[in-house]
Amino acid sequence: MSENRYEKQKDFWENAGNIGYNKAIYSDNNVANHIRRKHWDALIKFAQDLGLNNKSKILELGCGDGYFADKIISDLFGQIDSFDVSKAAIESAKANLTATNINFYNEDITVYDYKENDYWDGAFLVGFLHHVKPFVPDIISKLSKVAPSVVVLEPNGDNLIRKFLELTPSYQKAGEDSFKLKELKQIFEANGYKLKYIKKLTFAPPFLPESLLPIFKFLENIIEPNPYLNNLCSTYILGFRKE
Repeated sequence: MSENRYEKQKDFWENAGNIGYNKAIYSDNNVANHIRRKHWDALIKFAQDLGLNNKSKILELGCGDGYFADKIISDLFGQIDSFDVSKAAIESAKANLTATNINFYNEDITVYDYKENDYWDGAFLVGFLHHVKPFVPDIISKLSKVAPSVVVLEPNGDNLIRKFLELTPSYQKAGEDSFKLKELKQIFEANGYKLKYIKKLTFAPPFLPESLLPIFKFLENIIEPNPYLNNLCSTYILGFRKE
């Protein structure tokens, strides 16, 4: 993905901030709730496995409309600082904010420099890195100096179906360009992180019609726990810690 492609996708995410991320990404609310809940549960578990708790200071990069920070994790962790490049998304996040321990910032993390004394106990990078692929080595290099534990959610770039879908106009408009697991792992390891936890999950695609959701749930229950089949999963969750 070129830097020019990164600039082009900004319009998509500004629109997502205006209409809501569920509408922009998912075909149906029930499908969205199924996928997102599985993601959230795994993200929280890995964060807690890494030792993060209600006293931990948390950084979130690519927070979108702020729903994850405000409605899902605000009661589980301490101070949360959430960043996103979309002005519309941050305005929506601030307008709908109910928690008292969250700060939202409209910043472009591809060029952002942390302040001298910035430090967080851990960071969430939820579906963010594959949208800024050319900049990821620099982003993780900077992150490694301010956050020793990181929980990552990314689409499974080792899934050939996923890579085919990324050639379609709708995926390209959103800047979808997933990482192979080995590639992303190498970037983190080059900056002192070690992969501690990994989970592959979800088989239902975001655009799935609600009528097909029961079938895909059934298939997920077969695919996810099977080491020979779970590379068909659409997502992986990773837990990194600096050592």
